[in-house]
Amino acid sequence: MGDEAPETLEKMRNLGPIIAGRLRTIGIETPDELRRLGAIEAYVRLKRTFSVETTHAQLYALHGAVNDVRWYVLPEEARAALRDAVARRQ
Repeated sequence: MGDEAPETLEKMRNLGPIIAGRLRTIGIETPDELRRLGAIEAYVRLKRTFSVETTHAQLYALHGAVNDVRWYVLPEEARAALRDAVARRQ
């Protein structure tokens, strides 16, 4: 998203008001906090609190937000690695 880091979760790539609100519910308030925690841990926490609503697409979106890439351009190998990392955490 340009040279400047986004100031709010909603301004991060792939994140909108719904997922940003859910992230705040689980204690992730800022883009810096999300980047520090990482996509895997954020997803695991979201899944614990919002089990039905949290899908693999959100895992990819979180990873993309942290890395400033669109989630839908992630190759299948990257998606599989993310799913495997989550499975090891559960």
